[in-house]
Amino acid sequence: MSRALKILSLVALLVGAVVLGACGDETNSREAKNTYVREVNAAQMEFATTVRAVSRRITPKSSAGQDRRTLARFEAAIADVVAKLRAVEVPQDVESEHEQLVEAMSGFGSEINKATDALRDPDTRSIAEAQRSIASATETVNGQIDAAIAAINSKLQQT
Repeated sequence: MSRALKILSLVALLVGAVVLGACGDETNSREAKNTYVREVNAAQMEFATTVRAVSRRITPKSSAGQDRRTLARFEAAIADVVAKLRAVEVPQDVESEHEQLVEAMSGFGSEINKATDALRDPDTRSIAEAQRSIASATETVNGQIDAAIAAINSKLQQT
């Protein structure tokens, strides 16, 4: 799950990398963009805190049942951050890029759900499959989030 923490740091880049410009209308104003960045960062920070706590529960000695419960908590954290990202008022300039970010996190939640399901009746094969699924999903979502954050930063810097 340590790769999941990379996701969190990528979202945090949103705050440090954005240079906001003033625009004429209220939804694209400097204030609105600053609020957007603060809200996305707050959602990310809460997610990061939860993931760090949940990740400590997966150990080589944890049972499939314990791992299932841990993955369910991780899935709940993803659902929570997705809900918070959906609730953010998004500047018009980055609506499609923000949706890409939300979709990447939603897809990650779906993949974690599949891994959790694979552990319901665990055997050596299903455990290995769940591990591969999580690793693959993490790699995929890292790329998607990288792209979404880069696009958001680029657009917000231009305006």
